[in-house]
Amino acid sequence: MGLWRCVDILAAPVIMMRTIQVRTMEDFLQSLARQDLVTPLARLVLILLTLALTLVAQRLARVLTVRLVKVLVHFGSRIGRYEAEFAADLNHKLARPVEIIVVMIGLRVALVFIELGSSLVLLANRVTISVVTLAIFWAILQITNVITQYYVTRSIRETSALDETIVRFGRQVAIVLIFVFALTLLLGQWGQDVGALIAGLGIASLAVALAAQDALANVIAYFAILADAPFKVGDFIIVEDLVKGRVQSISFRSTRVRTLDYSVMAIPNQTIANANVINWARVRKRRLDMLVGLTYSTTAEQMEQVIADIRDMLNEHDDVTTDRIVVDFIEYGESSLNLRLSFLMRAYSWEDLEAHKTDINLRLMRIFDQNGVSVAFPTRTLHIASGGFPGEPPAGHDTAASDISE
Repeated sequence: MGLWRCVDILAAPVIMMRTIQVRTMEDFLQSLARQDLVTPLARLVLILLTLALTLVAQRLARVLTVRLVKVLVHFGSRIGRYEAEFAADLNHKLARPVEIIVVMIGLRVALVFIELGSSLVLLANRVTISVVTLAIFWAILQITNVITQYYVTRSIRETSALDETIVRFGRQVAIVLIFVFALTLLLGQWGQDVGALIAGLGIASLAVALAAQDALANVIAYFAILADAPFKVGDFIIVEDLVKGRVQSISFRSTRVRTLDYSVMAIPNQTIANANVINWARVRKRRLDMLVGLTYSTTAEQMEQVIADIRDMLNEHDDVTTDRIVVDFIEYGESSLNLRLSFLMRAYSWEDLEAHKTDINLRLMRIFDQNGVSVAFPTRTLHIASGGFPGEPPAGHDTAASDISE
């Protein structure tokens, strides 16, 4: 008898699907829950069956997501050699939101077989829709992050048509829009008047704007930096005497620069917008002006040979352009014979320039050693007359005797 009862319980849904006319799945489940054949034991079996099907649907959704992402990435974009990396990252980011959506739908279906009051049913519907909405917007946010990271990585590895700063700005705007839309839908789902809230926020934003003028100035300067594009993320910049380093990020409030000692300095955008900025990433040639002083013991023949050797060295240097090389004996200094060197070097970064300076200085030292000359340093020769210092009586002069004789 118990066996046949279980068979009736398991067969009841199939029989009712043929006899009950329903318009939606929820109507069918509610009708199923109201049938006399459905006992508490049958309800428990249906709940467990629903949860089991939810677990199966969760794994199936994960597999379908992988397949769908692979198809979309392959046919819907020009990712090229980054296709596998992009698809793997996207699958990893979308796995959790998809699982949450499937689980919430399964739990809501399972709750149909439990006798709940109208208020609890309304609460369950709102919670389910809210969580599913958050999961959907979470998935959209994850897609935005993956696409942003792809273009940032591509701009670093190779030349890209999209600037990294513009991509990051688009990501920030997308995050704000996603947050606003998600909040609007959630408030509407819970019966809040979104229009009144927006009107209240408009009045409050005016008060905040008056109280936070510096913050607004930084935001306006942020858009000015994007429009003028004096630098982008990854560029080595010098901001007057304030900072020297590589740009790490540009946000609405500040620009972060990693200095030479690897510390990170956050500079307000307003400060950078009003400062003189040198961008080393835009420099392809850099002029070097050097003043070298040789000792006065250097002969004319040695000076001529040193000048000729320096010119030959600069002309043969791979990173020195030959269109403008100046090596002249310009003056007799206080303690040295001064040479002026002026030339252009190919330097694509501040680090390259410092390395070139070191190389040039080492070659100059070898030239000076080969020609037997020395670099002068400030010296001063003091000659003391035999009569002593001014105002001092000559040696052997007897002041007392002189005074007595007078």
